[in-house]
Amino acid sequence: MAYLRIHCDVCGGTWEVYHRDNWNDDKARQCPHCFSKIDRQVWQKEVLPAFGAVNDANAELFKDHTGYHRPLFTFDVIADHLYANRKTGGDTCPLAERLQEFDDFING
Repeated sequence: MAYLRIHCDVCGGTWEVYHRDNWNDDKARQCPHCFSKIDRQVWQKEVLPAFGAVNDANAELFKDHTGYHRPLFTFDVIADHLYANRKTGGDTCPLAERLQEFDDFING
């Protein structure tokens, strides 16, 4: 079962939203620790479709594995702002670099 883990930069809290939860309810996008909320439009137009796309892709990978006996792959999306050296001027995030290379390749 997939779920969405949300990190609040205001208070440092974390919470999860599961499939069984009401995703349209304000509580799903509201930090239970400090009660800050993710903007409703961003939640509906960006967060929910992105979560759905990742969940759907993992489901398709699993179907390929079980139906066609292909190797099983799954993936998670990790925000690059959580990379340890981002603010210290150290190494850049390898994932962010690869995503940028991919974006450059796709968009020319």
